[in-house]
Amino acid sequence: MMKQGTPNVRTASKDILARLLASEDLIVQHSEIAETACFNTQSRILTLPVWENMDNAMYDMLVGHEVSHALHTPSDGWLGFIGEGKDASQRQMVLNVCEDVRIERLIKKKFPGLRRDFSHAYKSLHDRDIFQLKDRPIADQHLIDRINLYYKGEIYGQATIPFSTEEREWLKRLDAANTFEEITAIAEDLADKVAQDQEENEENDPQSGAGEEGEGTPGTGVAGNDDSDGDNEQSGSGSAGDPDGEDCGQSIKDDTDDGESADSRDSGESGESGDAKDPGELTYDSYSNDVDAIGSSQRNYENAVSDMRDNNAAIQRYYTVSDINIENVIVGFDKIANVWEKHDKERTEASGYSSGNFVEELAKTNKDLRSFLIRIKPIVNHMVQQFQQKQAADADKRSHVAKTGVLDTTTMINYRWSEDIFLKNEVHPDGKSHGMIIYIDWSGSMSNILQDTVEQLLVLVEFCRAAGIPYEVYAFSSNRFYDVSNVDDHNKRRDIIDQERLNHLQWKMERESDFKPHEFSLFNFLSSKMNTSTHKSAVSYLYRLGNRIDCYRATPREFSLGGTPLNEAVISAFDIVPQFQNDNNVQIANVVFLTDGDAHGSIRDYSFNGKTEINVRDSKTRKTYKLDGRETDMLINILKDRTDATLISIRLHDKKNLKSLRYRYWNHSDWSIADKQYENANIEYRKNNFCVITDTPYDDEIIVMGELKVETDAFEELPEDASNTRIKNAFMKGGNRKKSSRVIATRLVDYIAVS
Repeated sequence: MMKQGTPNVRTASKDILARLLASEDLIVQHSEIAETACFNTQSRILTLPVWENMDNAMYDMLVGHEVSHALHTPSDGWLGFIGEGKDASQRQMVLNVCEDVRIERLIKKKFPGLRRDFSHAYKSLHDRDIFQLKDRPIADQHLIDRINLYYKGEIYGQATIPFSTEEREWLKRLDAANTFEEITAIAEDLADKVAQDQEENEENDPQSGAGEEGEGTPGTGVAGNDDSDGDNEQSGSGSAGDPDGEDCGQSIKDDTDDGESADSRDSGESGESGDAKDPGELTYDSYSNDVDAIGSSQRNYENAVSDMRDNNAAIQRYYTVSDINIENVIVGFDKIANVWEKHDKERTEASGYSSGNFVEELAKTNKDLRSFLIRIKPIVNHMVQQFQQKQAADADKRSHVAKTGVLDTTTMINYRWSEDIFLKNEVHPDGKSHGMIIYIDWSGSMSNILQDTVEQLLVLVEFCRAAGIPYEVYAFSSNRFYDVSNVDDHNKRRDIIDQERLNHLQWKMERESDFKPHEFSLFNFLSSKMNTSTHKSAVSYLYRLGNRIDCYRATPREFSLGGTPLNEAVISAFDIVPQFQNDNNVQIANVVFLTDGDAHGSIRDYSFNGKTEINVRDSKTRKTYKLDGRETDMLINILKDRTDATLISIRLHDKKNLKSLRYRYWNHSDWSIADKQYENANIEYRKNNFCVITDTPYDDEIIVMGELKVETDAFEELPEDASNTRIKNAFMKGGNRKKSSRVIATRLVDYIAVS
């Protein structure tokens, strides 16, 4: 017996399965209101109900069944065959049974592995007695029901289902049918046979009215439920018996789609099953409880699959990641340089006290920068040396010795006792080339640690330059960049900004399902594309921003700190990373996010009952991601699938412990495990000034003490008359401080050194 309750079925994997079976990028979605599976042949959307009491095998069977309809059942021939009138439902039921034979045979032939799933699912359904055959001999069932059960042979065993010699001709015709036209021809003859048998039964037993007369009338709801799985979709045409006529030839409605719940079917809304009615007046519900009606095996099956729906399922909402106009987001380093040059010129030429202080502070800051770059030079050189050593070690691991096939004239005399007589070559496979894209948080909460972060960043940039590694540095800010610094009038500035926003839209919003992220800017502060002169100026500008000498308006207001559009930065990487790889001939891009906080969500969807599940579909990979946690984590998974980049998160933290992050990273259902993980991380953080986070969508996620200066001199604070002991202790302590202060740079070196 199949275990009750809702098994752990990963619906995302079923979406992938459906696309693989269909050999096309079907869109698969789940609906809490769907009565049955259905496929829209125009939009290519496969809709599945939210089921319970459904194991993986049965799920796979239903998906395989519907995909086979999508592949093989035309949408334009279904309604034409069913027609209208009193026998329309009966003809639909017969066509369901016949077409299911064909489409299930085709899908199992193409994917033999599905045979096991179909067999297991049929067995589970049999254990539930969904055909209501308990104490009812199969031999007494009508021909159409025995055909239905025969092609679900895994349930009862085909050998146990009796057919006369004449009846077996139907089986031969069904086995030989490969096209929908052949199936409709068989269904036409079989429908006539069903109608003829009904008339004979009525003549022989006029009181049997509701029993066999209503047999097939009840339409059939699904196209395919009958034999393999609830042949859900009416093969692209929709259910002729559907009073709403919803699919009208554009979708394939599952045989289980009666539009009502199990309770409503039992309520006798359309008449008691025992009432004698004209076959043309009977509906599905009017005979659903009549287990002796012709074709009842089909309806019983449909009811069973429909009853598997989860009536308490959460509301399903589907969204699509909006495409970005990346050119309207990135502020290039050339444009940044123009803003700085104009700003410095105005500040220098201005008269008064503030101007004098600006010039003085500017000179001091440039002097500090030069001193800083000199101090970190040994650090950078050491990092390059470590990088080259690790690269050499990695290359050595990949190298191997290969025989050339040419005899070694020196050792060939040993052929009597050794086969090692050929010349050898040492092969050194080329490693993969790496590049680095760094996103730095440009939000107001970074103000206290911005200088330390910028210094850490400059160490890494100088290393990349020395090692010949391509890189890009982007600061993400909620402040959109508008070059209106030359406009003094406030109203004119506002008008220009409004017009710029209309002319340079950041999000394309081409689909109804698109969610709209926030507007933001990416400041391309540093790039390996810069020449020496441009790089020198750009480093100076970034260092000044890190020092935050705002008291003299020493930095342009265009680069002021704002909010934290981390999600938008991740989405921008969807386009930036592939372009970076192409421009620099880089095989592996290492994408780093330097931030001190979480992002503002872009999807705002709340239900009144609090039961809403958000699903986000990526239009490029066609994968669907369930938003069951933080939006950023979901977007990181999309970025990983799109680019296969190495993704690294560095969380900058300005506290001495991790208490404020306790529920951000260590919030599990098992509190004893969460508490232990938190304590271990806290110990590591206090000891090393950083700790590693596990169970994360990133390849590496670490929390780093934000106020962690780049240490360059262990003896900097020692007095001239320090004792030997103090010098020794300072040396040992300083070595550890240097190592931990360069945690960001050294951590990333480990990634790009291994190819």
